[in-house]
Amino acid sequence: MASLRRRLAAAALASAFVAAASSCASSGSGGSSEAGGRTTVKFWSMPFWIGQDTKVKQLVDDFNASQTKVTVEFTQLEWKDGRDKIKQAIAAGNGPDVWLMNNGLELDYLKAGALAPLDKLGYTAKDTENFLPLAKIDEYNGKMYGVPLYFDVDVMLYRTDILQQYGYTAPPKTWDELKSMAAGITTKSAAAGKKVSGWQFKGMDDHLNAINSTWESFLCQAGGSLTSADFKTSTLNSEAGKTAMEYMKSFYTDKISPTGTSALNGFISGDVAMFPFFQSVIANVQAGNEKTKDKWAVAPMPTGPKSGCSMVGGHSLVARADGKNLNAAGTFMKWLASPERSADYMQFHAIFPYQRDKVAPEIQSKVNAWLSSDPNWNAIFEQLGRNTPDLVLQDRHAFQTRWDAQKANIVAGVNGQMPVDKALKTIDDTVGQALSNEK
Repeated sequence: MASLRRRLAAAALASAFVAAASSCASSGSGGSSEAGGRTTVKFWSMPFWIGQDTKVKQLVDDFNASQTKVTVEFTQLEWKDGRDKIKQAIAAGNGPDVWLMNNGLELDYLKAGALAPLDKLGYTAKDTENFLPLAKIDEYNGKMYGVPLYFDVDVMLYRTDILQQYGYTAPPKTWDELKSMAAGITTKSAAAGKKVSGWQFKGMDDHLNAINSTWESFLCQAGGSLTSADFKTSTLNSEAGKTAMEYMKSFYTDKISPTGTSALNGFISGDVAMFPFFQSVIANVQAGNEKTKDKWAVAPMPTGPKSGCSMVGGHSLVARADGKNLNAAGTFMKWLASPERSADYMQFHAIFPYQRDKVAPEIQSKVNAWLSSDPNWNAIFEQLGRNTPDLVLQDRHAFQTRWDAQKANIVAGVNGQMPVDKALKTIDDTVGQALSNEK
């Protein structure tokens, strides 16, 4: 039933996008409105400030208090269905003027011309040149359509207390070291009477969706890609894909990691020694309070056969192309995604999306204060420097189909329910059909 609803919503969205693309920018039904001399902008967002669900509303309130010409009406959505609600509202001809979208953006919106390019929202070349080079993930056909709030990168989190307990003085730096160290911790702890899993892949647990970022990180490290260079062919069933999945599978075949154990919850409770995920999960680890205080740290991802790259995530703001007042939408986007606000997002370990030498001195000081307050930032920025926009630009194509197919088949291949080559071929066949429909 849920799948059917998604197909129907997708069909309605496609129809709406065709209509939007063929209409004048000023004639859309979902644009800003005038009220009491102020232009009203509708903003829909999930609570991106991790650990504080009321923070986004507070930010909107702060913006409204600072303005005389623009008012933002805020609707907070839930992560579980917020993206679908936005799509359905846009497809129905209403919904928000500005909304939250994954970095990399969604191809359906871009192909239909449903998003306003930043140069139509008041952004200049100087504004966009100040972003980190990774901001290229929000470009399409030479124009930028999303303004990044912050970036995420997959890193490795490890329990310093557990590693020290079993004789390890530093985190692993390579795949071989990771496998050896994780096996040592699992074996030694079991012999001592309280088994601790040396490693868990995020996504082989209660947060299945995380297998996508985990898998794509290890595929990247093996030298693989999601698609061909022209985005027309799915390329997981390759030597690199097999290398990555066989490596991940070996943790379960060799009894190092138990399928089904929560990576995050196990890490907080001390039942998992190491796991990978976006660095913003630090906010959840810190919420463990005394269970985790002064007992963990962050390291760059262990390097694989080809590199130490990892998946890039985070969120951007976008605006609808048929909005009645794009300047007002741009005013709000510039404020919420400004260097000043982005520096504040570092409170939940979001990565500052601007080049530090291109922002005002007072913002540089704020960013530097966050960096000096936590040594984990060194590892996060080392990982950031290893990453490129390539995977995210590939992931944009057949995104939902790929992520659904990977959730089912990567887990099945890694835990031994399906042969590795069959799991990879199944994904390629499923995603390949979706890619052919994009032509």
